Amino acid sequence: MIFNNNIAGKLMVMVAIFATSLCVQAAEVTYRIVEFNKTTGDFFIAASGMVPTNSYVYFENQYGATTGNRYNQIPRNKQAVFYLEGWQGCRINSITFSMCSNSKSGQAGLVINDGDTQLYNLRSDDFASDTWFGQWVSKDFGVYVDITKHLDIPAFNTDEASITVKGGTNEGSVYLNAITIDYDEAPNSSLESPLGWIYEKLTKKSSIAEGDEIMLFRNGCAATDIDGMEKSHYLDAIPVASTSDVSSNDVLCFTLGKGDEPNYWTMTSQYGHLLGATAKQTLAWDEGSTQWTISLGYDGATITNANANYGTMRYNAPAESYARFNLYTSKTLPLPFIYRKDRQREPEISSSLTFDNTDLTVSLDEGHIALRPTLKPASATDQRIQWSSNNESVATVNGGYVTLVGVGTATISAQTKDGGASATVRITVNAATGIDKTVVDNKSQTAYKTIDGHRIVVRNKGKRYGLNGIKLY
Repeated sequence: MIFNNNIAGKLMVMVAIFATSLCVQAAEVTYRIVEFNKTTGDFFIAASGMVPTNSYVYFENQYGATTGNRYNQIPRNKQAVFYLEGWQGCRINSITFSMCSNSKSGQAGLVINDGDTQLYNLRSDDFASDTWFGQWVSKDFGVYVDITKHLDIPAFNTDEASITVKGGTNEGSVYLNAITIDYDEAPNSSLESPLGWIYEKLTKKSSIAEGDEIMLFRNGCAATDIDGMEKSHYLDAIPVASTSDVSSNDVLCFTLGKGDEPNYWTMTSQYGHLLGATAKQTLAWDEGSTQWTISLGYDGATITNANANYGTMRYNAPAESYARFNLYTSKTLPLPFIYRKDRQREPEISSSLTFDNTDLTVSLDEGHIALRPTLKPASATDQRIQWSSNNESVATVNGGYVTLVGVGTATISAQTKDGGASATVRITVNAATGIDKTVVDNKSQTAYKTIDGHRIVVRNKGKRYGLNGIKLY
């Protein structure tokens, strides 16, 4: 049988492409900006979806970190950044921004960096331009619209990437609620939930085995290496709010391996470094003696280096210095407890979605209305809502922001992304009245804007008016 070499070559290429495609998985993750903790100086980010294993995200907002509680506001000449760690080899296909603007101002730009290399740069432009949403969405409405940017950029080559949303140079602000990243994972890599891990405490009756992933923990602190052990020669201590929700990538998670002799163990961090020791109070990575004995007890775990003269791992929190884990010959310092990684937390699914009014009658003059359903539980993991209209010739919807298009009736449907709940609103749009002049004197000291259900109204001397000047009641 004669086999054509060209055909063979083509088949081999096809097989290679097919094999590569099997190793690449499309995924998405949503990072929602929840609040800014003024005490710790950190932003709280709620994540849902799937992320590269052992990856981490850190958010920083130049404005929200310093001014009031405007943690998600991006004014002119300021920027907000999502720092992505552990995304090497991943390729972003699109980013969906959940945003709104001031009433008639606000600009946004987008920059994506791979380490020091810029992969994408979209100059700042008006939120109401075609570059972004195409119209203003006032923050007074209390809703965010979704804007998707499809990207054609290469995969990340480094483990330190960033997504920056920049304010413009003109007056005004945009407000960023969340971003959803649609991406292809790195070939031959794995994904995991971004939710925290649940750790179980090991006591005298517990046992350990090769492959166990453990955390060293004492007095509300876990072992980490912030200062760099090549300089400090000890493990730092980092606060952990709950051992049933450990999400910080700074917490060291050691994988146990069999040592060179019976009853000896090795401890390898999630970054691939072996924990070793070169002397008393002198821990090290990948050098010295990397063999350890481990004995579990009710008061902690006795973790001793193969060179017994180096001492035992203990927790030390001196009043004049930072807390740390290190090797001590003293027996007065407390032993660390070993907590074993058990499982990841499960997403909390939404149970109900409700509107205050399910049947609304509005005038075409109003232009836009805002629908803000109540989601329960408030702690639901994925709080994204998918919106649709059954009659877009009457009304369209994006993120609860309804644009009135024509006279008639439309049913607006809302369903949580996790599929746990849904709700509908029937909207009847009446013909425009032809009144285009504001009746209320907005310059009056007694007149001010406020939210009334689904719409913005002007209150003046106890009466309420629509933004079109029509008296409501």
